[in-house]
Amino acid sequence: MLQHVSRIVYRSKPLYYGCDGTNRYDAPDLDYGVLYLGRNLPTALMESVFHKHEWDKDTNRSIAMAEVQSRLVRAVGVLEDLRLADLTAEGVMAGYFGLNLGQLASRDYLHTQQVSAQVYAMQGKDGVSLFDGVLYPSRNNYPSASIALFERAKEKVKVFADIDLADHVDWPHFVASYRIGVVQPDPDLSKEP
Repeated sequence: MLQHVSRIVYRSKPLYYGCDGTNRYDAPDLDYGVLYLGRNLPTALMESVFHKHEWDKDTNRSIAMAEVQSRLVRAVGVLEDLRLADLTAEGVMAGYFGLNLGQLASRDYLHTQQVSAQVYAMQGKDGVSLFDGVLYPSRNNYPSASIALFERAKEKVKVFADIDLADHVDWPHFVASYRIGVVQPDPDLSKEP
């Protein structure tokens, strides 16, 4: 089961394939949508909720309880085999795309969006698209891998459950393993009893 972390307002709604060009493997020309998935909860969380946290500079790894309560995990099942261009395979990044890990992990998405467009355009001799998306190294949970799924493959996946983040079976393990503090807001001391 693949996992996608989303806001609770999307509960029971179709999966959203973004095409605004603001994410790592989005279409550079905004002409197709992309859905980001993790193979496990830690990778899905690290690539979504915690993707801007600077782990090397800030040791205060915390999340507000209100933020936890505003999130859900979409358990996504695969109905048909997904054909993914595997950027984690030996020789693919450097040998085929001419890129290094730094370029793939950069916060400047120029190179990764170009890779997305190249993979999206690849066709077999029969004119059929070769790939449904990209399997890429997780920048925030390396050496795990993440999936950028192209919208054209949306019939190959389905949401089987929407699970509140705090109720996810793997949430306590993630909090403990990644040393995340879940903080409550300070009570308003100015109010009289």
